Amino acid sequence: MNRYKQHLLFWAFITTALFANAVPITIFHTNDTHGAYLPQNSKNGKIGGYANLEYYLNAEREKASRSLYLDAGDQQTGSIFASQKYNNAIGGAVIKVFNSLNLDATTYGNHEFDYSLNNTIKLRKLTNYPFISTNILDESKKPFGEIPYKIFKLDSLKVGVLGLTLTDLPEKVKRENVAELTILPYKEAIDKYIEEVDKQSDLLILLTHNGFAADSLLATELDDRVDLIIGGHSHTVISEPCKVNGIYLASTGAYLNYLGAINLEVQNDHITSYESCLIPLFAPENLPETPLNRFVSVMADSLDIETGKVIATIPEDWVPDKFKETAVSRWAAEALKNEYYDIYKPDLAIINNGGIRKIISAGAVTLKDMYELFPFNNYIVLFSCYGKDLLTMESLNREIAENKPYDIVQTSSTQWKKKKRLFGLMKPKELYYINGKQVDPDKIYRVVSFDYILGQWDKYLGFKPFDIQETGDLFTEVMIRQLKKQFSHR
Repeated sequence: MNRYKQHLLFWAFITTALFANAVPITIFHTNDTHGAYLPQNSKNGKIGGYANLEYYLNAEREKASRSLYLDAGDQQTGSIFASQKYNNAIGGAVIKVFNSLNLDATTYGNHEFDYSLNNTIKLRKLTNYPFISTNILDESKKPFGEIPYKIFKLDSLKVGVLGLTLTDLPEKVKRENVAELTILPYKEAIDKYIEEVDKQSDLLILLTHNGFAADSLLATELDDRVDLIIGGHSHTVISEPCKVNGIYLASTGAYLNYLGAINLEVQNDHITSYESCLIPLFAPENLPETPLNRFVSVMADSLDIETGKVIATIPEDWVPDKFKETAVSRWAAEALKNEYYDIYKPDLAIINNGGIRKIISAGAVTLKDMYELFPFNNYIVLFSCYGKDLLTMESLNREIAENKPYDIVQTSSTQWKKKKRLFGLMKPKELYYINGKQVDPDKIYRVVSFDYILGQWDKYLGFKPFDIQETGDLFTEVMIRQLKKQFSHR
């Protein structure tokens, strides 16, 4: 045998030895599904919904020799389906769906905490799958839910999963909902467990609800013990393999437009082959009837009967935008002031644009539309502040609109006017007006808003309100009353 053939045989032997024990696995993943129970319109047809997810998930599972299905949080909030009480928990129907889908694990998104900590715990107790939480601690400083990581044994392959939730969780929900919890920095939480998880696993995954930018930064701080980050929160669509500091990142966007599928091989504690794709969840020609889609259909029919009636007709499209004033944000702020003017005489109303969550086209509006337009469980409050405080807020709002760290606030009855300088020698001065009068820095103004803004005053207002008064009224119900009053369907 000549040297060339010997050389080829040698490298063939080495390659075979290296990869003979490579174990294939498929990781299916979703994130930010937000109660998207029915397919929605898209340019290419209806897409999404739980029934379509089940169909594609089952079909792909049949092809895989071994698989895991992981979800990166925010299963809750965003639809009328998710806002219903089911099995004694708001959002319990969503949990029933993911139980039926045989989800292997999830982590907490911020919207899992929208209603109360007690409701979050009720949701967790309804699951057949774990909420993995590495960086949230309860009052006793133990991992919230007592599952800081999970080891999945799939034949000879062991997969370790840690779960992270965004560190600014208290800024994303009502602060009282998470006041008992401590949120650890990502790296600090990982360092507490990574050694023991790495020793027990061949593949190590971070299941995160931090956002793509935070995950990318985190990846630069980690070593090669972490193989893959499956993330959510920023609704980022990662359609092709993405790698930062040797760590793969994956995310499917939001609202069940896609099912993520990652085919990889693991050998000697490392990924040796990696392919990923996003499967569009378009409705198949013949969707088989299953217990899950029967359940969704029954719920949808019931919700349509209860909330599907047209209650008003609006004259223009309502298209929300977190970072600028829109027709719907203007209407909502003015409607809030109008609702309480006869009783409390507020000078203005303040809402946050990020709480407006659905596009409604000009024309008919149903109760269901309104519950999905304003899906959060916010209660109306009144408070007082000085005119100089409102000027501080407006300055902060302009900075937010420019840099976009989070959503801006919308006010009612306010406007900026430019006052010309003498002889036009200087740039016009901008003056802030409330109800047609220039704001008086030393005057006390009365504001109607809701508890989310009040709880995040340092973030949205830049001043601390005083003389706080709670009404017990739900913001969404107020909006429904005002909609009927102003645009009643005839």
